[in-house]
Amino acid sequence: MIPCDLNSIEAQLSGEPGFPFGQDWLKAADRDLAPGIVRLGRRGASLAVFADLVDTSVTRESFEFNFPAFTKGDAFEIFLHAPGVNVYYEFHVTPSNSILQLRLPIVGREAFSLAECSVSERLFESDVRIQPPGWQVAALIPLSPLCDSLPIPEKWACSFGRYDYTLANTKPVISSTSHHAVCNFHRLSEWMPIDLRELPQIQ
Repeated sequence: MIPCDLNSIEAQLSGEPGFPFGQDWLKAADRDLAPGIVRLGRRGASLAVFADLVDTSVTRESFEFNFPAFTKGDAFEIFLHAPGVNVYYEFHVTPSNSILQLRLPIVGREAFSLAECSVSERLFESDVRIQPPGWQVAALIPLSPLCDSLPIPEKWACSFGRYDYTLANTKPVISSTSHHAVCNFHRLSEWMPIDLRELPQIQ
């Protein structure tokens, strides 16, 4: 698998347009909503992701692979769906670089538990840095394994979510780069379309 170097990915994507986090399902954003932005690129047949997340109380606890750490502390989420494939993928990265990988069916996913949907084989590489005023995440995601043996399509649907726990509130502040009408990150019709041909190539 391709190594992921946060500093390199950040430097190469720093001038690219980004996707900010918001809470479109609310009339007014939560007062504790912290800014964040996601930038995308392409390295060969892999998607490169860089997220810069403002956070005044970063949680640093480490978790075992595929543990649902978003129930305990900060988490950055990546959602990807290839057209024509009957599943989509949800990846989590925490400030300690703990990983959760889920493969979810398009139809009937409510009947599945997280344990049933977790993917035991590592599908992507990530790198994390805690640096005031927050933390940063980079990920390199090979796309071919997400296509169920189909050729890698040029157009994808994607979204990015965030669980941000603050010292003042035991419940996380939840935000997304997608314009969700209700607070449900799994509404694929509201995800952002991306065209791989339009993303910058990085080294």
